[in-house]
Amino acid sequence: MIETVLFDLDGTLLDRDASVVMFAQQQYERYQELHVISRDEYVHSFVEIDDNGHVWKDQVYQQLIAQYDLRGVTWEMLLQDYVDSFALACVGFAGLNEMLEAVTRRGCPLGMITNGRSPFQEGNIRALGIESFFSVILVSGAVGVKKPNAHIFEQALQALNAQPETSVFVGDSPLADIKGAQQAGMKAIWKESSRWDGCDYADTFCKNLSDLPEIIASL
Repeated sequence: MIETVLFDLDGTLLDRDASVVMFAQQQYERYQELHVISRDEYVHSFVEIDDNGHVWKDQVYQQLIAQYDLRGVTWEMLLQDYVDSFALACVGFAGLNEMLEAVTRRGCPLGMITNGRSPFQEGNIRALGIESFFSVILVSGAVGVKKPNAHIFEQALQALNAQPETSVFVGDSPLADIKGAQQAGMKAIWKESSRWDGCDYADTFCKNLSDLPEIIASL
């Protein structure tokens, strides 16, 4: 029986793809200097260079400025805008709050483990309005270790006073989330993502957040 549930953030609770597109659109409108190209081209290039978050934004903006010979704006200005304003574009997956409420009603303490920079990730969590659901939130940049290292999972379990064999982790990354959680002795639910071909070693999977309460109850 599952007694504790932990989640990833980006790609699991936060619809990062939609959020990045919305942010790039908003940034384009904030900076007239970007209007030497179309909004669609700016958004497309931003998303492509960002590479699902694997390229930090200093490099993204340096490449954009060089690629389009942008004048009157610096990569430092655009990076600071990203840090200050990305939370304004954060969008959760459909059914996010309802799912968290349903899992909480089962009496399961909730935790979150996310790779990323601090306090940037904390700001995105607050923007989604879900911080109060979680007893423990660990951001890799703050704790000095990141998924799939088992230590960050073990640290979260210890803070929740939870045992790995009665805990489950929900995430979209086959390596960072699924492998990492399993190495820590937890069960793992793969949140399906088009970024990956599949994850046949996950304990189970879900397509939509609304399916999670029933899936967790069945484990």
